[in-house]
Amino acid sequence: MKKPIITLLCAMSLAISAPSFALSVKGNAPQRYTVKSGDTLWGISGMYLNKPWKWPELWGMNKAQIKNPHLIYPGQVLVLKYVNGKPRLSIEGDGSGSTTIKLSPSVRDESNGYSIATLPMGVLRSFMQHPNVISKEETDKAPSLVAGPDKRIMYSVGDRVYADGVKESGRYLVYRVNGDIVDPDTKVVLGQEVVYNGEVATLTSKRGGPTVRQTAEEAEKLAPGERYNKVNSLIKAPATIAQPMEVLKSSSEIREGDRLRYVPEGTHERFNFAPHDPMVKVEARVVRIFNGVSEAGQYQTVLLNRGELHGLDRGTIVSLYKIHQPKRKKGAGRVEYSIIPAEEIGLAMVYLTSDNLSYAVLIDSTNEVTIGDVASNPGLDLEDINIPPEKVVNASR
Repeated sequence: MKKPIITLLCAMSLAISAPSFALSVKGNAPQRYTVKSGDTLWGISGMYLNKPWKWPELWGMNKAQIKNPHLIYPGQVLVLKYVNGKPRLSIEGDGSGSTTIKLSPSVRDESNGYSIATLPMGVLRSFMQHPNVISKEETDKAPSLVAGPDKRIMYSVGDRVYADGVKESGRYLVYRVNGDIVDPDTKVVLGQEVVYNGEVATLTSKRGGPTVRQTAEEAEKLAPGERYNKVNSLIKAPATIAQPMEVLKSSSEIREGDRLRYVPEGTHERFNFAPHDPMVKVEARVVRIFNGVSEAGQYQTVLLNRGELHGLDRGTIVSLYKIHQPKRKKGAGRVEYSIIPAEEIGLAMVYLTSDNLSYAVLIDSTNEVTIGDVASNPGLDLEDINIPPEKVVNASR
């Protein structure tokens, strides 16, 4: 790692983040700390920094390293030093993560990037592994359940079910569309909110029901995967073979017509991202709160109407603000208003993005977060920030 490059990139990151905070190490920060099982990256950051999202600066990371940061495991010893008067945290040893601490034999779990999670992730994995907002185009092309046992339209764990449109063998999430996500400013549909209600897996199929012989000329008229089906003694019609599947999991009722989303084997969301300042000025709004509630609290997920095209990436820290309506002054001879400054009510970390949307987990809050609240760079409490159009009052009325 070349220090001049790191310094330049860190300076660039600070220059485009608004506002900029000096790196402030807590007075009681430990000089040496042995990482323990159950630690989180955010928790360790909070031991050293008043602004835990400044973690990349403490490590001297550049932008590439933020996306693929140091791996931190239980048993490693973190050492705080000062280089040219600036605090730096590193892993004791040769820099490769080795340590003189001897642990009991165990399997090192690298499935989440860090052996310690960025945040307590247990309650969030269902959100983090599978987006709850997808495009309408994806749903239009998705396989669907068409039949189950005993002509029932609702299915449960262990049931044999059948689906149309399945092209890959393996596991599929079962979902249902819950409504459109509309940008409150542009009124553009950003995607569809979906509810996952179970999981199914393909079964090997040897036959697909009664079929009839077909001539070469007839076969040319069939689409790939189709064959002729005998409707009755006089009529035969093109048909596809429904894919037999088994219901593996069910969190709520699974019904005929539900859509399926393929889960590639061995894939999962990796959580090896570092919390960091926004690289750009953020101007976003909360457009959805998950779990069917109208207000969000700690460790709940909110959806923002800005994404990768607007400079947000995994690990970006944003503050959430209440934008109050201007207060009309009483007793004034003409129409006058008092501007109420923005109120910082929470801190959130982006963990999953698409072009125009970001999922963020609420790390901390001093007030309830609701749909319409503004997400922007940290540290704008009591300042004048961009007010969404719906909040502007026409003083001439």
